[in-house]
Amino acid sequence: MARRRLTDADIERIAEMRGRNVPMAVIGLALDCSASSVNYHCLRLGIDAPKTAKCTTHVIGPMLVQRSGHVVRRFTPEEDTRLLALEAEGLTPTEIARALGRRHNTVTARLATLARHQERLEAAG
Repeated sequence: MARRRLTDADIERIAEMRGRNVPMAVIGLALDCSASSVNYHCLRLGIDAPKTAKCTTHVIGPMLVQRSGHVVRRFTPEEDTRLLALEAEGLTPTEIARALGRRHNTVTARLATLARHQERLEAAG
């Protein structure tokens, strides 16, 4: 079943609710969308809950995992380094994706994740 598209007001509500530490699943129910949709918008906009657990900067677990019946290849530290270097050179996510053999939406999400990790490290002092 297709879900409705989130409006700017919905996304503002997501930010407000995450600021109050409301779980993503609860936000999804309130806005008639999936928790993964809420997670995507939080990632895209750099919205963290106030009580965010420590982030890890290294891979925990296997490099290949299965999600929703699809094999997912995690990013290695070397790929992260190359990804950030290519971004610093001014390449677009699509160009970076071609260079790394990844999909452009995966590169966009990984860049957002790395930025969030950096912000958390800086906030921790």
